[in-house]
Amino acid sequence: MFYDISSFPNVLGAIDGTLIPIQWMSGDDEPTYVCRKQYHAINVQVICDAELKFTNTVVQWPGAAHDAFILANSNIPTIMEGQNGWLLGDSGYGLKKWLMTPLMNPNSQQEIGYNKSHCKTRNTAERAFGVLKARFILLDKSSFAIILLSVS
Repeated sequence: MFYDISSFPNVLGAIDGTLIPIQWMSGDDEPTYVCRKQYHAINVQVICDAELKFTNTVVQWPGAAHDAFILANSNIPTIMEGQNGWLLGDSGYGLKKWLMTPLMNPNSQQEIGYNKSHCKTRNTAERAFGVLKARFILLDKSSFAIILLSVS
């Protein structure tokens, strides 16, 4: 349970996006696949549980798509409207009644504590991506580059 991580109540999942490198795309859509890190990719959104298991995935958007755009164009807003709990997302997402994000400028000890608890709990999504990319090494950009260099 998420509560066991850092006493953050009613968390249903952690949401995040990751960039998965792809071979170069040609054609009119090519620029949309160039991600903020300047390589061709798709942006994959996941929601994971406290055990690092993916409970929802969206694998359809090019690398230049922002995480908030992917969320807005998924079925998650509709699903979450009827839920009694929250998703935790990073500051790339907008705050919603069902999506909690970190405070930008925490002023009090309570706000600092909220951010620490939020970060520690939300980090499950990043750890889940780490497990996935360690198991399937071609999903990691640095490994992908190394493989290309070793072939040539």
